[in-house]
This record gives sequence, C-alpha cells and structure tokens, in this order.
Amino acid sequence: MTDVLTNAHTHLELTGLAHLCPTEPVEFTRWIRALIRERARLTPADIRRGVEAGIEELLACGTTHVGDITATWLSVEPLLESGLRGIVWLEVLGLNREKALDDLERAKAAIERARRHPASDRMRVGLTVHAPYSCHPDLFREGAAWCREADVPLCVHLAESPAEVAWLTRRTGPFGRLLRRLGLPISPAPGLRPVPYLHALGVLEARPLLVHMVHVTDEEVRLVAEAGCAVVHCPRSNHLLGCGRMPLEAYLAAGVPVYVGTDSRASSPSLDVRAEVAFARPWHGDRVPAEAWEAMLARPL
Repeated sequence: MTDVLTNAHTHLELTGLAHLCPTEPVEFTRWIRALIRERARLTPADIRRGVEAGIEELLACGTTHVGDITATWLSVEPLLESGLRGIVWLEVLGLNREKALDDLERAKAAIERARRHPASDRMRVGLTVHAPYSCHPDLFREGAAWCREADVPLCVHLAESPAEVAWLTRRTGPFGRLLRRLGLPISPAPGLRPVPYLHALGVLEARPLLVHMVHVTDEEVRLVAEAGCAVVHCPRSNHLLGCGRMPLEAYLAAGVPVYVGTDSRASSPSLDVRAEVAFARPWHGDRVPAEAWEAMLARPL
C-alpha cells in the first residue's frame, strides 16, 4: 500500500449538505441554485461540524493529503490541527469589482496570518479565485499576480460544464438566468473559452491547480502543459452534475500532472478517492494503465 493517498479536491464545509448529492445526473446550474439556498441556512456551528465530519471521513478512508477549498474559511484551523498534509485554499469570488477586490485583501491578510501557524509547513494555505463565471476579471488578475509574488498556491475551478463555455464565449445558456435571478452584474462576453480566458488574464503564469477541466480542446491541453499547471479529475461529481468526462488521456499524453478529487459530499457520494478511481476506470478503459491511476492517487500536493 502506498504511503500517500491524496484527495486533491474537497469542500469539507459542505459535508452537512450530502442530501443535495444527486442520484442521477442533473443540470449544473440547477444544482448550484439548490446549493446556494441550502448553504445560506448553515450556521458557523453547522459548518464546523461538517468540516470535522469530513476530516473524520478522510482519515477513515486512509487519506494522507488533501486539497480543501473553504468559502467560509472555517476549515483552516481544523485542517491545520488534523495531522493531514496538503493545501487549504481560501476562496474569494464576486462580479462586483470593488467588493471582490476588498475580499481579496481580506483573504491575503488571513493567508499571511495562517502561514505563521506552526503546522503550516504540513498544511499550506493558499488562495482560490472561484471560477470564470463567478469572478470579475480583475479579481483573477490581481489574485494571480499576488500568488506569484508571495509564493502562495492558487486554485481555480475551470472548464467544468458546457454552460461555462457558452457563457464565456457567447453570453448564452443557463448561467445568464442564474446570475439574473441572483441580481448579479453581467458584463460583455470575453469571447474566449475558459482556458484561453485565464491565459489572457495572466492567471496561468501563477501555475494554478485547475479543477475539473472537462471541456477543453487539444490546444488548451497544450497551453496547460506549457504553463506547468496540474489538473484534478473529479469523475463522480462531473457525472452527477451533468458536466461530462474529463479527457484524462490527453492530459497524461501531454505530461500534465493529474490528481484525483472527490469534490464535496453535496455532489459526490463519499470522500474516498479510491471510489472515484473505481468509477472512472470504465470511462477510460485500457487507455489509462493501472500504474497511472496509482500515480495519481500517490501524488502529494
């Protein structure tokens, strides 16, 4: 048995929302609406209990390394104290430029404080700029620039759903309905697919960990490889949220480091990365050998 078992993408603070996990594929933005509604009902105590339950589940699965994203920042202290290794990313998002950049400044200060924790050599603290459909471009620019300057790990959800591609390229599809329902500002379409969009903003220069990465072209895989980025495969979440199948073979052929993640219990049946691999293997067949899967699970963050 390997000494390292990495779950590279979790949202432990959503562990208490396991009832939202679909049993059959659903439309992505429909799930997001339900998530926003249910997450608003959680108290800080609820979130803390969820984080602790998630950590217990990870440890019970034999997980040694984890990549966790926290929108509330409430998973930082429990993870620093958990004995797990990896990275916990503080999430910022927002389409209102001024508020988003204010939140970025708060996140930067919180990250600097957390980096002084005695356990920060074991559990690093980084920044997540959530996704292209939820973040002002200046939040991406300034967040990525700071991560490069301060040597802070960066993570981005990218190219997850067909709706994301439609929104960035043409401002069509279900994201428009979602943003209007939430009363959020809508800017003109950048006219770029997700990977070229981040490339144009200079985000790939910070070598972010790119999560999901389902809807990409061969040229975009090349861009990711040239930038030195790694990606995370979340097969069960991608399936249940109607996002599709990551072109894993293309990343491996291009030499892109690949991790496996479960995403949250709100979109995946467990936090066991071995179950993710068991689900994904029939998708990829003999094009991905057993040793490649083992390497993905044994790659520390």
